[in-house]
Amino acid sequence: MIEQITNSWVCWLMLLLALYIYQQLWMDYLHLLEAPEMAEHNAPEYQRKITALKVGALPLMGLFGTITGLQDSFTGMMLGGADSQMVTNGIAHALFTTQLGLVLAIPGWLLLVFVNAKGKSCYATTTAR
Repeated sequence: MIEQITNSWVCWLMLLLALYIYQQLWMDYLHLLEAPEMAEHNAPEYQRKITALKVGALPLMGLFGTITGLQDSFTGMMLGGADSQMVTNGIAHALFTTQLGLVLAIPGWLLLVFVNAKGKSCYATTTAR
């Protein structure tokens, strides 16, 4: 499994994007904890929508990895005949990138919902005062 991550640029791209998203969500959450009265100014609406767009890109990147893995399999069958090693590696890459995209996106969506709910509750608390 580690070998599949290290040999695939799509997996590296997904991991880097996921780390960036998680860091951004963590910083938004910390800002909400530090200054709840500034909830409306910590992360503007457009910034949260951009973060949601980035989280939504993770499973699509996994599907892109699926296409590249299947393309490797079909290219291997076309060039080398029915070599089971080439076909198996391509299909394994395809399945792994799909799984990685979903594994990275689902916690991102949950964190995004949590941070947005925390921001709305902080904003509602400060406006009620």
